[in-house]
Amino acid sequence: MGRIKLGGGSVGAAKAVVDHSVRYANERMQGGRLISKYGAIKFKLAEQAIRIYAAEAAVYRASQNIEDAIKALMAEGQPKEKATIEGIRRFAIEDAILKVAGSEMLDYVSDEGVQIYGGMGYSAESAVERAYRDSRINRIFEGTNEINRLLTVSMLLQKAMKGELNVMGPAQAVAAELTSIPEAEPDPEGIFGKQRTTVKGMKKSILMVAGAAVQKLMQTLAKEQEIIMNMADMAIQTYQAESIILRVEKLISIRGEEACAPQIAMAMVFVNDAADKVAKYAKDAIWSFAEGPEQRMMLMGLKRFTKTDPFNVKEARRVVAEKLIEENKYCF
Repeated sequence: MGRIKLGGGSVGAAKAVVDHSVRYANERMQGGRLISKYGAIKFKLAEQAIRIYAAEAAVYRASQNIEDAIKALMAEGQPKEKATIEGIRRFAIEDAILKVAGSEMLDYVSDEGVQIYGGMGYSAESAVERAYRDSRINRIFEGTNEINRLLTVSMLLQKAMKGELNVMGPAQAVAAELTSIPEAEPDPEGIFGKQRTTVKGMKKSILMVAGAAVQKLMQTLAKEQEIIMNMADMAIQTYQAESIILRVEKLISIRGEEACAPQIAMAMVFVNDAADKVAKYAKDAIWSFAEGPEQRMMLMGLKRFTKTDPFNVKEARRVVAEKLIEENKYCF
C-alpha cells in the first residue's frame, strides 16, 4: 500500500513543481523575451507534463483495479480488512512499478524545475530547490528502487510458477513467431491504432527476453540482477504506455477528440519514447546472455516489435507546452 501511495504522492508533488516552473518561465526575461517563448524551455515544460500524466494514468489504473478486487472479495463474503489486504496483494507487481515510476518521474521533474529557474533554482529561497532535495528520498524508502525492480520480475515469475499467471505460454508463442515469416496485418484503426500496436510489440519484447533468460540462465537468473533490472525497466515503460493510452481514449469518449489535443499529443510522445527505451533495455539484456544465431534472431525480432512510425514530436510537445504556458499552471 505504501508503494502505490508513494506513486500517487509523487504525482502531486510533481504537479506543484510544474506550477512553479511555468510561472517562473512566464515571468523571467532573457534576451528581451520571456523564457517560456524559447523552444528549449517549451521542451522541458512539455516533458515534465508528459511524464506526470503517464505516471498518474498508471496510478489511477492500478488504484481502480485494487478497489474493484476488494469489492469483489467483499461480495464473496470476506471481511473488509482481509479483502483489502488480499486486493492489494494481487497487484503487488503494479505497486512496485508505480513506486519506481513515480519517484523517478518526480526526480526528473524537480531537476528540470531547477534548470528552468537557472541560478535561482539553486537558492533556498526558491520552492524548486526544496522540491529537488525532498524528491531524493522517494527512491530509497518503501524499498529502494533497485529492490522494487528486482521484486517486479521475481513476483511475476513466482506467479507464473504458481500458475496464477500464464507467462511461459505467451513467451513460447513469441519465440515461435521469431522463426516465422511476419504476416501482413491491416492498418490499425482508431486514433491510437498504431500506438496500441507498438504497446503490443513492447509486451512481446518483454516475453521474448524473459522467456529466453529463464530458459538460458535457469538456476542462475537470480544472480543476474542487471538482466532482471533490464526486464523490470521494460515492464515499467510498457505499463505506463498502455495506461496513458487507456486514459486518453476514455477522455476522448467524454470530451471529444478536438478538446483532447494536448492529451493525445502527450500519449503519442510517451509511447514513442517508451518504445525506444524498451528496445534499449531489451538489447542490453540480449547482449548479456545470448550469442550467435540466437542473439541475431532476437535482435531482429526486437527491431520489429519496437518499431514506431515517424511523427513530429517537436510539434506534439509544443501543443502541450503552449497549453501549460497559456494556463500558467499544470492543467491536465
